[in-house]
Amino acid sequence: MINNRVCILGTGAWATALGLRLSLNGKTVFLWGIDNNEVNDINSGYNKKYFGDNKFASSLSATTNLNNAIGDSKYIIFAVPSDALKEVLEKLKAVVSPKSNVIFVNVIKGLDSSTNDILSKTIRKELKNYSGKLVTLCGPSFAVDVFDQKPTIINAAGKNFNAVRSVCEIFNSDVFKIIPCNDEIGLQVFSSLKNLLAIAVGIAQENHNSINTISAMLTMGIDEMQDIACHMGASKKTMISFCGIGDIFLTCTSDKSRNFSFGREIFKNGLEKTINNNKKTVEGFKVYKIVDSIIKNHNINSPVFSSIIDVLDGKLAPEKFIERCWELIWKMKLDENQNRKKMIFWK
Repeated sequence: MINNRVCILGTGAWATALGLRLSLNGKTVFLWGIDNNEVNDINSGYNKKYFGDNKFASSLSATTNLNNAIGDSKYIIFAVPSDALKEVLEKLKAVVSPKSNVIFVNVIKGLDSSTNDILSKTIRKELKNYSGKLVTLCGPSFAVDVFDQKPTIINAAGKNFNAVRSVCEIFNSDVFKIIPCNDEIGLQVFSSLKNLLAIAVGIAQENHNSINTISAMLTMGIDEMQDIACHMGASKKTMISFCGIGDIFLTCTSDKSRNFSFGREIFKNGLEKTINNNKKTVEGFKVYKIVDSIIKNHNINSPVFSSIIDVLDGKLAPEKFIERCWELIWKMKLDENQNRKKMIFWK
């Protein structure tokens, strides 16, 4: 008998949207959470905190009991906030047998603040004695659009291709597709960096409301993202993929993006007030210190990222952000061109 059971650790917007997609595909889905209100809401056919009065198109079950949520699930999906991951992994190890042939799926976006590295490495380290395989999903996908069954394509990466293919198959439908990617590092690094870039673009949008400015900011930001990701072991080619340019376009150009909107609010209301008033998870703000450390450790020249880091650190006023970026970009590109001319001349 085929095991159609899936456990999702988390009851947030993304966890619920993915759970609904799996349920519509005929899977038996159990969500685990710690918020009784969210759990009860899901069991009644809603997640009003994230999707208002929109009723689920298929049934989902939720519980605060981890044992009951996992049961004999073949797939366990990590969809909790990144700063809760290690605590959840410890709870998981007390429930799941190391010999279990479960497939773990990571849908958390971010980097590990203790290692400055991708989260899949953290998960593998914590579950090193487990035989289960790990697959990570990333790509252009607002939870509300997946919930509303809007056509969506994202990427999946992992070290075991059969596990990656299996995860793609359980999710794939006529409106939701997952395509394998062979760059696990790039998939996660681009997914993290684009959130920080989105804050920068949000500030630029609120400051100038100019497609000229946004186009230049995205061009330079993408260039810097490639440089940072490649220093971490990513393939440059991954940028031209759904988890690369696709996710960047989604996150950096829409008011649905928490990070883009956060940037706009910073320019309008200032950093301190925006942070104090914010009640949503802003991944770019959570990761900026990690990116700062990576840039400094690798001695990477990153005008856009270093400038937005200074804004978030309170060292640069938001209204001075574009002026600083443009000056640093001009100097950087001028030096690059001069060095290139010297190389061509002497050659």
